[in-house]
Amino acid sequence: MANSTPQGTIGPDFALLVVGASRPVADRLDAAVRRAGIDDMRSSFGFVIRALADSPQGLTELAERLGVTKQAAIKVIDEMEARGFLAREPHPADRRAKILALTDKGRRVREAALAESRRMERELRCALGDADVDALRRVLVRFSGEGDGARPVW
Repeated sequence: MANSTPQGTIGPDFALLVVGASRPVADRLDAAVRRAGIDDMRSSFGFVIRALADSPQGLTELAERLGVTKQAAIKVIDEMEARGFLAREPHPADRRAKILALTDKGRRVREAALAESRRMERELRCALGDADVDALRRVLVRFSGEGDGARPVW
């Protein structure tokens, strides 16, 4: 069987399943943000908004957290600042430095996206049950290398 996985199941390969699942998630998050009255959001802004959601950060810290160069981060930051998603504020300890903080608009994006994320999880729990969703969460955490110092499986 040409379309078989090593375990003998038939279906799309794993990468296609992961990519395919990400599209409806992104579409729902985009729709939730639009419903919150924000129509100039770009998907790349979401990573920055999530990174700044807990606390303001300096450019170097943000770039490291995102896994990009400072030059790549500043390009997105400049656009986000121009659109009102974040602001540069004085650093409390270094007068020469600035920290990046979400504006009310940036926080509204985070709140809308987080609410939709929770809604999607509740829907899955109703459709599949807690055990399956808990297992999916464990797999995704391990697969992505997020949380508890877990390393990506590859």
